[in-house]
Amino acid sequence: MNMGSGGAVVGMRREDAVYEAVRLMYRGYSTSLAYIGGEANGARECVAAKNELRRLIDMLGVAGRSSTILVELSRIGLGVDEELAFRQLEELVREASVYGIAITIDAEKPNRTASVLDIYKRAASRYPGIGVTLRANSQDAEEELNEILPFSGRIRILEGEEGDTAAYLRLARRAIASGRLVSLAANDEAIRREARSVGLLAALNVEVELPYGTRSELLDEARTRGDRPRVILAYGGQAMV
Repeated sequence: MNMGSGGAVVGMRREDAVYEAVRLMYRGYSTSLAYIGGEANGARECVAAKNELRRLIDMLGVAGRSSTILVELSRIGLGVDEELAFRQLEELVREASVYGIAITIDAEKPNRTASVLDIYKRAASRYPGIGVTLRANSQDAEEELNEILPFSGRIRILEGEEGDTAAYLRLARRAIASGRLVSLAANDEAIRREARSVGLLAALNVEVELPYGTRSELLDEARTRGDRPRVILAYGGQAMV
């Protein structure tokens, strides 16, 4: 799972993640939840992971809290059958829409980016609120952004393993200018500082991802600065069969 800002895992159970999400949202913070683990092997594991995500959505929805769910397509079928991954993503998006919960597709290995974007564009043409994650250090990042700009939903930007501040800010600036909601998921504080100094964080459609475990005073400071922090809550392990 590409949390961007790193951070601790909340726990093994969805209850752990939902509890923390409710606690943080009660304090006024946005949250994104992710069910982490290895890539699914075979259709049975893909369906099991999808079912766990459905249970997460339902539990969060029953708690009366809106949030975002990060979905790794490799957990629900990308490496097994792309059509299976798409159908399962559709099911999750429909379920999430009942509760006003958003779905954002997480980044995958670079050699799967084209498949991820194909599934995203197909889904986004039917479900406008779905979001997607881009890697700023990808050689094709600018073209990938061009591909997704005609759609709507959140654009989540990772810095990648080799942080390039200039490339990150260039991609972020273009995404922000599109008017779509943008989540800056950079684990390099220097990138966040530079984004703030050049005024990107002042845009009303920008939020900054921070890891679970960030001290309360730092979250409060970020909010006081007007950064609109979003806390990433990851839980779990292998697919529950």
